[in-house]
Amino acid sequence: MTTAVRSQHRHSPALALLLGAIILMWAPGAFAQHYSHTYRYTGDVEIDHIPDHDEILPQAPDNLILRFSAGVTLVKLTMKTADAKVININFRYNPTANRVFIWPLPELPESEYYVVDWGVIDPERKLMSGQFLFSAGPDAVLPSSLVTEEDEEHIMVPDYRLVDPSSYRAAPPRD
Repeated sequence: MTTAVRSQHRHSPALALLLGAIILMWAPGAFAQHYSHTYRYTGDVEIDHIPDHDEILPQAPDNLILRFSAGVTLVKLTMKTADAKVININFRYNPTANRVFIWPLPELPESEYYVVDWGVIDPERKLMSGQFLFSAGPDAVLPSSLVTEEDEEHIMVPDYRLVDPSSYRAAPPRD
């Protein structure tokens, strides 16, 4: 019995070192992903989008694709160039909830990178919003390498969960 205990203790430091190494290899990537991708939300809905954040594409994409783990209502979708010029992507609000939004893009103007801002209302009526960057073209570089801290927007976003939705009334129809 004593031998088994000693053997177990000999493997403990090796196991701890292995687990520590795995955590150290995984943690920087997770930190970088959360640091570089602006995302505001406290609910359970998850998002995936194409293009991915900080992705370099060989050419401009034909569509933006937003995929959510639950049905959400898309309330905002904007796209800007690196110098903050708005690109008209013809977004129009549609109150129908969906899990996947495929948005066709016009021909994009030349830019070092593009910024996509989006916002949705989840099934629990919580606001979920985020931003991702991508670049496209043969000479494209990682957008995050071009964005400085001064370039980042610092906007206070109101917490709409504190607002009672029943307090809103529909505007009367115009003649």
